Amino acid sequence: MIKERFYESIKYIKRDALAGTVAGVMAVPLTVGICLMSEYPVMTGLYTVIFAGLVSFITYLFKPGNYTGMPGVAAGLAPALALGIHTFGIENMPFVIMLTAVFQAIVWKYRLERYILRIVPHYLVEGLLAGVGLKIAMKFVPFLYDIEHETEVWLNYEREVILALSLVSFVSFVLLYKYYKKKMPALPYFVIMATSFVLSFFMPLPRISIDAVPFELSLPLPHFGHLNLPAMLLLAAKMIGYAMMLGTIDVIEQVMSNVAIEKMDPMKRKADSNNSLLAIWIANLGATFFGGMTNLDGLAKSTTNTVAGAVTKLSNLFTALVILLVVLFPVVLEHMPEYALGIIMVYSGFKMIANIAHVRSEGRYALIMAGICGLLVFELGIFEGLLILLAVHAIIQFIFMKRMGKTNVEVVETFRDTFRLEGDRKSIEREDQIQEPSVPVLDKWVAAVNAHDPNGLARLYADEAIMIPAFSTRVRRSKDQIKDLYRDLFEKDGLEVVPYQVSTQKINGLKVDSGQYKMKWNAQGFEEGKNLRFSFVIQDGKVISHHSSMEPGEEVTISHPEAYDADFVE
Repeated sequence: MIKERFYESIKYIKRDALAGTVAGVMAVPLTVGICLMSEYPVMTGLYTVIFAGLVSFITYLFKPGNYTGMPGVAAGLAPALALGIHTFGIENMPFVIMLTAVFQAIVWKYRLERYILRIVPHYLVEGLLAGVGLKIAMKFVPFLYDIEHETEVWLNYEREVILALSLVSFVSFVLLYKYYKKKMPALPYFVIMATSFVLSFFMPLPRISIDAVPFELSLPLPHFGHLNLPAMLLLAAKMIGYAMMLGTIDVIEQVMSNVAIEKMDPMKRKADSNNSLLAIWIANLGATFFGGMTNLDGLAKSTTNTVAGAVTKLSNLFTALVILLVVLFPVVLEHMPEYALGIIMVYSGFKMIANIAHVRSEGRYALIMAGICGLLVFELGIFEGLLILLAVHAIIQFIFMKRMGKTNVEVVETFRDTFRLEGDRKSIEREDQIQEPSVPVLDKWVAAVNAHDPNGLARLYADEAIMIPAFSTRVRRSKDQIKDLYRDLFEKDGLEVVPYQVSTQKINGLKVDSGQYKMKWNAQGFEEGKNLRFSFVIQDGKVISHHSSMEPGEEVTISHPEAYDADFVE
């Protein structure tokens, strides 16, 4: 599988190179803004994105999470990181982030993200992000009217010029984003950066201050100073609690991002959130050795990367390369005016606030709770606001169930039932089954088809496998072509196969499974189906030939052959 993904990356290198470069252009100002918000040195944030991009590509070759996401420092965690710096000091943040990485490694190892998502309703996370978005917007609004030469009169000529420039630029940025977000999402970022860079040579514009922080390696050890033992233990306990909070938010944001990235994937591949967490905690752990920040596949960068044409995580290497060039030639950042960064970050904060509208479809209760969560996060902070809303949510649910006449025992059982993960467990068992050599290939095939898992099915076929499908006039001659056929077939609602009259024999050292199965699906509320004959020729545990045909008396009717290449039966 590693070799296959590597060759796939090489196959799409031109698309990934262009997409990664585009994502890199927009990642630079976003990273700068998030660093300023979190009070981290800008260079440290850029180092983090470069390292996270390398880790993301390497882990993708072994265990792919999503396929077109781009990792980096997350806007949603910026206030939390600033809180950590104020509480523990910048010198202790590498140790705290190391604790965060360890917590995330435990979550990854035992697949605990499924439980976290049940403890924290996603509409509260939307509210949390809206509160963070408000913090970000308020933080950078002053950048839109800041001037170099203050006078006794606030609204002087210089400020009038900056306000006019900010207004025109903001409107232009929004319009460009609106009209080009599906074709060239990085265009508004490039235009605003390039325009402000040129204007900085002709106008007295306040510029971003960049500290020269060298890339140095050191152990992520705690610095407790001259604290006595009780104070040291108390501080360590606070660090552990903070790390768990930071890690939980990181995990939830990553899982939510995966849902969106999966929907945008050009090849409709399913994201594996657990594998994404592997890349996160490795990158976080590695970043602690150079004082780096936390990372995840941010939605803004990932959307840009995907829309720009990325197919594999190789695009991350080109994004990292763009940022590396900025690190090597920081003069680009030194000429970035504050107003340009202010426009980008205020709009980013606004989008985080606007996303709370997605909660409306879940009812009034979810929308109210999300709104209150956002306000509490803005006023009190991420940790306090989320904890208060979780407690309120639990109390409301308890009162609601009691009014329904449930006993305390029934309430506890209802709570316990929310953590039963039958669907997830079946998915895990199916993955284990596909990897287990002792399980017959036919059983694996049936399980993968009924789970609508094209990736699992592709792993059952040899690279040069041949498939003659009953529903198509075209022979498939490779694993990728077979995978594409299944992906199209799964467009049918509720597709399922039920085998019967199966026989197995060995011919010239090859195993041959043959028999019949019924394929059924739902069409406009009615169940439809076809009886098919099949044969699998299996060598070394892989299908090298798959032939299926209609049972005598079954009619084949092909609908929309120009759209589906005669692959579907209506």
